[in-house]
Amino acid sequence: MAKKKQSSNAIGWVILGLIAFGIFQFGIQGKPDRGASSAPQSATSVSTTQSHSVSTPLNVPRFVNVASLNVRHSPSVSGELIMTLPRGTSLRVLDRQDGWLLVDLSPTLEGWVTERLTTVQGPAPRYIPPAPMIGSR
Repeated sequence: MAKKKQSSNAIGWVILGLIAFGIFQFGIQGKPDRGASSAPQSATSVSTTQSHSVSTPLNVPRFVNVASLNVRHSPSVSGELIMTLPRGTSLRVLDRQDGWLLVDLSPTLEGWVTERLTTVQGPAPRYIPPAPMIGSR
C-alpha cells in the first residue's frame, strides 16, 4: 500500500499561507500599510482631494481615476445610470454640485460623475518596449 508524502503537502500549505499573508498585508493592489492606521489617512486624503478639487476651476480638464466610472442622469448614487467610462478618459466639466461634476459626453449628452473618483492629473504614458536590435554578422 502506497503512503502519501506528507512533506510535499506541508510545503503547499506553507506557500498558501505566505500568499494569504501577502494579500492580507499588501492587498490585491500592493498597497502597504493597510492596517488600522489607514482609515484616518484615507479620510484625510479624501478631504484634501475634495477641498483641492473645489478650488480647481471648472475649465481644467479632469480624468477618470478608477477602472470604471459610472455616469448618471442626476447627481446622486440613485440616479439612473447612463454609461460607464474607463480609466484615463478625459472629461470636460460643465458644473459642480455637492461633490458631483456635470460632464459633457458628446454634443447631445451630459451626465453626472462623482468628483472624488476623478483627477486633474493626466494618465501616465503607457510603456512601449524598444524595438529589437537587428544585428549584422
